Amino acid sequence: MNLQNADDAAALMASSKSEAEWNTNCDKVKAANNGYPAWWYATIVMSGLSARTAAKFGQTDTIKISRI
Repeated sequence: MNLQNADDAAALMASSKSEAEWNTNCDKVKAANNGYPAWWYATIVMSGLSARTAAKFGQTDTIKISRI
C-alpha cells in the first residue's frame, strides 16, 4: 500500500475500526508524507470519508475542544 497515494490512504483510513486505529492510521499517512499531504482535506474530510468512518465506531469527525 502506497500511503503517498490518495486512494490507498483513503482505503486505509476507511478500514479503521476504532478511534485508536484511526489515529494510528493517521500517523502512518503523516509519516509516509512528512505531515498531512496536500490532498488530505479534500480526500478524507470534504469527501465525507472521515464522518462515515467515525460513525462506524460511534463517533463524529467534529473537532472537540475540552478543558484539561
